[in-house]
Amino acid sequence: MTISKVLYTLRGATRFMLPQFFRESDGEPVLLEGEKGVFVQMVHSTGEVISRAKPMPIEVVGGASEINPISVPLQTGAASPDFGSSYTPTNDRNTLFFSITGTSTSRTISFEMKGPNGQYISTTAYSVIDPSVSSKSTTGGSTSNPEHWVVYIPAGYTFRTNVTAVVGGTVDVSGTAAV
Repeated sequence: MTISKVLYTLRGATRFMLPQFFRESDGEPVLLEGEKGVFVQMVHSTGEVISRAKPMPIEVVGGASEINPISVPLQTGAASPDFGSSYTPTNDRNTLFFSITGTSTSRTISFEMKGPNGQYISTTAYSVIDPSVSSKSTTGGSTSNPEHWVVYIPAGYTFRTNVTAVVGGTVDVSGTAAV
């Protein structure tokens, strides 16, 4: 197997190599091209082709992803309490990485999610710098010391950052949504 045929998947901008579970006698895996990338054709040990309703998209090293991250502005210059803009995932972009910056001397920002019932509730986000840190709100984040968070948004849900208090300046929250 050549290095050009090593398979990986993306989580944000990070590449994770997929396990290469096949025997030399089986030959190289059969790669099928689909609307959202390249797929491995799954074959049972009996030789029967296994079909799945939704195969897992992968890429061949050196290939280009058809599902690129998108920019998500959540708060822009909030100088007073503000719900800001919300984000509803599209095209399987359920992972939202976001940063909190601004000139305010004090701020409180709650992380909220709305489900199918239409009510916003507190949700947990995780620090990108230290994933062992999780919270439903923060008082940090400034231009000189930004905070970076990540949240997973299930299909059918919407996420927002609710600025509940801000003193002495503004708050900005923007992010990137990825598969």
